[in-house]
Amino acid sequence: MSLYRNVLAPALFALSADHSHHLGNAALRWPLPWQVLSAACGLKVSDPRLATTFAGIEISSPVGLAAGFDKNGDLLDSLSSLGFGFICVGSIMPEPRYGNPFPRLVRYRNGESIADSMGVPSKGRAYAVERLKHRTVKPVPIVANVGGFSSETIAAGVLEVGPHVDAVEVSLMCPNVLKPGETFDEVGMLRGILDRIDGNTASIIVRVPNDTTQSHDRFAELVELCVEAKVGGLKVGGGHRLAEPRLGTGIGTLHGRAIFDTALANVERAAKFARGRIQIKGNGGISSASDVLAMRRAGATCVDLYSAFIYQGWTVARDINRELVAAFDRDAVGAPLVPEVDRPEARRA
Repeated sequence: MSLYRNVLAPALFALSADHSHHLGNAALRWPLPWQVLSAACGLKVSDPRLATTFAGIEISSPVGLAAGFDKNGDLLDSLSSLGFGFICVGSIMPEPRYGNPFPRLVRYRNGESIADSMGVPSKGRAYAVERLKHRTVKPVPIVANVGGFSSETIAAGVLEVGPHVDAVEVSLMCPNVLKPGETFDEVGMLRGILDRIDGNTASIIVRVPNDTTQSHDRFAELVELCVEAKVGGLKVGGGHRLAEPRLGTGIGTLHGRAIFDTALANVERAAKFARGRIQIKGNGGISSASDVLAMRRAGATCVDLYSAFIYQGWTVARDINRELVAAFDRDAVGAPLVPEVDRPEARRA
């Protein structure tokens, strides 16, 4: 029996999603119990076939925790104990932001999905940098998702946060900040960022905006720009906006199982644009080893997840990693997880 799924989740889901999120954050502020739990439950799965490299980072597992849960770097010591191959913190914004009005989260329990309208709440870059630079023990790689509303502010964030993390994920926009009917020049913004960081792109991951994936030409242009700039990797998802009257803004972004097929198709499209010249991280509705393997076949090197952490709890990374190892054992060849185009010898060819 799963303690989380059978006991804690029903109790948490009886509360509002926002209240449950707050309680989860509060519980994870104390690292020692999670470190003990990790050791007792074997949350960290060690197998060389799980290891890979993404954006220059050596990761022990291809399954990471996506940005959004730990927005300010307050929970990294606890989250690093849960068996994820990497942790994404953020979005880290230039200045403190309150975010959108509550409610900000709505669950769709039957479909293990979530609608959110966070509006990028943040304690600000100065706070996050202080949290990050004082971490002396780093058991797993940390990726900082850096946001902002101009090339100048995002580039400044990349340069200030970058020295304290393993990689920086550039968030070109938040879909819950744009108003209906507004347009966004994501390619122009990215060009401005790349110009300002002066070629320091090997450990940069560019998050492809969800709206961009809906335009063939914009999607292709963004991928090509990243390839030309020698960006370390792309993050490709499948979230989309939807009307949700239970949210404080009345509109949000859909995440979770409901978007997996779209995310998978977008990763495959990105891989076709990239033609093996840049690595891809898949995101959106991933909750099992079969999802990870499907993303790999589509062209992703690794994945990160969020909704599955909410619905499956603290064992989700362990369970997926165990399933992956079992899948490798069933494979007579024992093929590594890294797609052929991502292996160093393939990139040198």
